[in-house]
Amino acid sequence: MIERLYSILFFLMSFTTFSQSEEVNADSLVSVAMDKMKSIPEYECDITVDLDVKFINISQRKGKVYFLPPDSIRYKIKGFAFLPKKGYNSHAYSVAENDHIAIFLGKEEVDGKNCNILKVIPNDIESEVVLGQFWIDSDDRVRKMVIVTRDEGNYNLKLEYGDEEYAVPKRVTITFDVKEQKLPASMTGDLEAADDADEDPNERQKGEIVINYSNYIFKP
Repeated sequence: MIERLYSILFFLMSFTTFSQSEEVNADSLVSVAMDKMKSIPEYECDITVDLDVKFINISQRKGKVYFLPPDSIRYKIKGFAFLPKKGYNSHAYSVAENDHIAIFLGKEEVDGKNCNILKVIPNDIESEVVLGQFWIDSDDRVRKMVIVTRDEGNYNLKLEYGDEEYAVPKRVTITFDVKEQKLPASMTGDLEAADDADEDPNERQKGEIVINYSNYIFKP
């Protein structure tokens, strides 16, 4: 009876130690990935932007992007004001660098790369970002992320990389929730509204932005 009790206690202690080890590992993986993004210097590059939202029509746009560390970004695209003023890494920093709980969820392949899946939950209940989930490859690059925010909606990002010296993407695909509604002119520029007379105005749809990056010029 006593031997059985010791066996149960040993199992519980081993399970607790394993759980804590996984949590520490998750924190370390997230921290290293954030440091890698932070190592990206100032740069400029060319971009093409494709927007796919059901209730607006727009052709592909070309322009330039100017990045200033750690997360300030400026787009120069004529007649297009749909892109954010902060880089994709801004919300990642917000959730990962403040007090949080990191949980290792397992592994999954993204574009042929084996990735660790990590969920990050802020301890601050007033945090703008309420949840982050990251797919991090063996080179400590974020291949995919899901960000859930309090006021700005939820969005998924998929990042594809080329052979640049720094961990900058060659393509970013952003998927987000939108409601069937007309956007204000200050946001859409010269976008054309699509015919949505037969659509439910309260129906939530998926929107997608695909940004291709090329001709990086780094300024270390």
